[in-house]
Amino acid sequence: MNPRAPCAAKIFHTVEKTFPHRGKNGRASPAASKNFPYYGKNFSTPWKTFFRTTARALPALTAAALLTGCGISAPPPPELPAGRDAAITAAMSTNRIRIGDPVTLTVTALHRPGCHVTFPNPAKGKDVIVREAVLTTNTLPNGLVQTIHQLRVTSMVITNHILAEGAQIKLATPEGLSWQEPYPFLTLEVISALKPGEQEIRPAKGGLADWPAPRSRWALWGLLALAIAAAGLWALRRWLLTPRTFLHMPPPTPAHVVALRELRQLRDKRWIETRAVEPFYVALSGIVRRYLEARFGLRAPDRTTEEFIREAAASKALTPEQRQVVGGFLEQSDLVKFARHAPESADMQTAFESAERLVQETIPAPAAPAEQTAPADATTEGAS
Repeated sequence: MNPRAPCAAKIFHTVEKTFPHRGKNGRASPAASKNFPYYGKNFSTPWKTFFRTTARALPALTAAALLTGCGISAPPPPELPAGRDAAITAAMSTNRIRIGDPVTLTVTALHRPGCHVTFPNPAKGKDVIVREAVLTTNTLPNGLVQTIHQLRVTSMVITNHILAEGAQIKLATPEGLSWQEPYPFLTLEVISALKPGEQEIRPAKGGLADWPAPRSRWALWGLLALAIAAAGLWALRRWLLTPRTFLHMPPPTPAHVVALRELRQLRDKRWIETRAVEPFYVALSGIVRRYLEARFGLRAPDRTTEEFIREAAASKALTPEQRQVVGGFLEQSDLVKFARHAPESADMQTAFESAERLVQETIPAPAAPAEQTAPADATTEGAS
């Protein structure tokens, strides 16, 4: 069966419906009179002859044109040249633009399946600006592959440009074979966006003010204000950089001085003579704790006073001699704590003396006197 038969039957059916046959008397059928209400009347004889001829020939011409369209087949896919594994083509929407206008550049690589194509970037400063780049891949019916690199480029320099001059398109196969194809030769002419009459420099406008303008008093006042501000900043900087002794805080009281003063105050309360055991030992332990914290920098707020003093006796912050002194105070405290009878005044006096000895034996050594300077030594030797 002819593949064009269904298409031809459909076309003749459409033509028959639009242009029905005439009757035996030579007149148009009712359908024809309905489609062409002015046919056969209101026209002179030459015009009637013209319309009759056109009406007779139009169905045949329409059918022939439609049959010809049904017979058109899709163009064959492109093929590679003999002995070639790839072919590069390029096209531009236009090669002449005004400055800043975009132009579409399409570079197509036809190659075998599995081949990888790398296109260079034609951008070149303000000469060639790439606004957008899209890479697509299409597989053709004949098995070949089209890799299309579509770009929208423009230019901000008025001249003739060669796009991607000297660039190479790289191709590589899965087997490790690689080669390069030259970038197609493409030119782009960039013209000014101004009209021919607008490119000439306009003459200067008249009535402009004279230059330089006459000096004004405001300029002198401004210079004077700047000078005053600079002098004020300089004075403020000198004042801030000058050292001041009234900002120096007095040195803190040494820890041993504070502890000895508190021990004297505790002795003056005469709790030893009255045998006020509990307040005496609480106050004495507090004095020892505060002294150890200030003297050796020990901090343990979550410990009780007894626990703190025991940890201080084993701390490496103290020398062995100092730990021995703290241990002696703990022995006196333990004798009181674990004794089955209330401590006597002699026991309280021994504990007090142990705390006092702890403070006195851990007083820091005085600083060595500063050595004399070399010029002073030289003066002394010269005098001798």
